[in-house]
Amino acid sequence: MPQDTTNIMTTYEIIATVIAVIALLQPWIIKFYNHFLRKICVSFIPSAQIKLYYNRSGAYVYLGGVIESKNQAAVVKDISVKIIRQNDKAELKLDWSSFMVPVFQSIGGNAVTTSEIARPFKVEAGSLYPVFVEFASVDTQENNRRSEIYSTMTTEAFNIIQPNVTIEQAKKMLASLQNYQDFRDELLQNFYWKEADYIIELTITYNESKAKQYRYKFSIDANEAAAFKENIENSLQSAIDEIYRVPTNLLCPQKDFVSAENEE
Repeated sequence: MPQDTTNIMTTYEIIATVIAVIALLQPWIIKFYNHFLRKICVSFIPSAQIKLYYNRSGAYVYLGGVIESKNQAAVVKDISVKIIRQNDKAELKLDWSSFMVPVFQSIGGNAVTTSEIARPFKVEAGSLYPVFVEFASVDTQENNRRSEIYSTMTTEAFNIIQPNVTIEQAKKMLASLQNYQDFRDELLQNFYWKEADYIIELTITYNESKAKQYRYKFSIDANEAAAFKENIENSLQSAIDEIYRVPTNLLCPQKDFVSAENEE
């Protein structure tokens, strides 16, 4: 009579098999959980100060910090800024333009800053990604108008320059032109950095269409506003500086990051 050779697994063998299967599936289960079930959290940690600018590019800001992504990796698609002048609700809309990268130079032991065009980047889960961003106006009409103004001033500057004309004389001659005076009045009228309180809204857009916003506040007093306006004259005369190869002196106020999350 033939013997029954069918193997029947014992309880111990069943438990061991289940544990082995779970061990094999565990990395996939964790990966599935992290990718689909754990909520991504992107945050911005500011550092240094907010720098306010006004030059031939108009009004804009520079700010820096680190971006942290928790639970999942994040692809940062855009960083934008909207500044709101509180006394009249005038808005200045800016988008990232370039990344400012400090580079250490062994000669002289100085750190210099280089720039690269802003572009999307990936922040790995649980890591910190430093960002130092220079923003630019998104108002195409205003940008084109400024380009027209400063192009005209450059042409006028070259028409003035003669071998026996000093830089001080050249600037006086430029400032006496009707074009110069009209452009100065126009730029003064549209000057954004006035004595006022300001709210700055920083928006980080990541992955498909997610966004995280941070709000900060700062103020410009009367003395700062008056000094800041001198950048208009200096910018209009910067073509003269370039011809004589001297730097243009421009004021660049710096403001602390002060949270305004609970303010309208």
